[in-house]
Amino acid sequence: MFGSELLSGVVLTTFTSVKMPGSILGPIAKILGQVYNMLFNGLYGMTEAGVLGFAIILFTLIVKAILFPLMVKQQKSSFKMQMLQPELEKIRNKYKGKTDQMSQQKMAMEMQDFQKKNGISLMGGCLPLLVQLPILYALFYLFQNAYVYVDVIGQNYTDIASAILQIPKDLRMDVFAPYAQAFVDHNKNVEIIKTSGFDLSRLNDVVMLVNYLGADAWTNILNQLGSNGDTLIGLLATKNNIETFLFIPLVSAAGLKWPGVLIPAFAAITTYAQSKIMMVMTPSANNDPNNPAMAMTKTMTYVMPFMMGFFCISMPAGLGLYWTISNLIGIIQQVVLQKYYKKKFAGEAEQNG
Repeated sequence: MFGSELLSGVVLTTFTSVKMPGSILGPIAKILGQVYNMLFNGLYGMTEAGVLGFAIILFTLIVKAILFPLMVKQQKSSFKMQMLQPELEKIRNKYKGKTDQMSQQKMAMEMQDFQKKNGISLMGGCLPLLVQLPILYALFYLFQNAYVYVDVIGQNYTDIASAILQIPKDLRMDVFAPYAQAFVDHNKNVEIIKTSGFDLSRLNDVVMLVNYLGADAWTNILNQLGSNGDTLIGLLATKNNIETFLFIPLVSAAGLKWPGVLIPAFAAITTYAQSKIMMVMTPSANNDPNNPAMAMTKTMTYVMPFMMGFFCISMPAGLGLYWTISNLIGIIQQVVLQKYYKKKFAGEAEQNG
């Protein structure tokens, strides 16, 4: 336990959080956290209001720029496939009506060889998404525990926790104990809670509680504390100012209440829009009933929006914002690349007669 007289001005450089990524995602989250922290600090020098959201937008732009070569490769492969559909159809017609296993295997091998020779892949469209999955998982931990990765937020949470520990013990226990119990019950199966328990006199434990509490809880807490909570008012105002973007707290779960529900709604809409645009702009491939990749794409066009919308309800709203901005940028990239390759391959087709 820490004595309250030792806590004034203490800044933790290393925090313990309830849930941390494993050995695989941990290094990815650490690297992304360092990049995000630099972006955040740079923007924080210009503005405090909504800085967490602005940093997410800038971070998304950087990630999409890094993944842009994969997007280029995907679009190039997609248009090549459109041009080569007649040749692929010839291979299918060659084995038309032959349903035995050997004939099907020969057709599959012949199509694979043809695709490899011409530098196309039926599954190429999935590559950007597969690369983004570990990034998404790592960002989940980053936004859920922003105070661990972002210096300014860590400092703010430490100041709030220190102010709480300056409150007379009896009052502190009376006001915060119910929330602490709810926190423990919610995380009772988490290793750190099972092994170390929870103590309202430990600074790091109080920091974790600060991260857990939502806006409604803080309103009730300040009402109960009265004048003993005066020091918290300014610190919580700073916390709210940093973490709220367009009236939505980004470190909390988006939920189904207004305006947080906008995050899962936009995540679902932009996911559908991006998939639909891909289908509309590659009509020849989509009309091929024998193309397994396109059959999967059609299915995912309708399944993925519901999945992402559902996931974003319980995820930190910051992650939903990242996914939404990523989709919007992806749509722009897709449209531009589609027009470029359509013009490019049309010109090559004319030159080849």
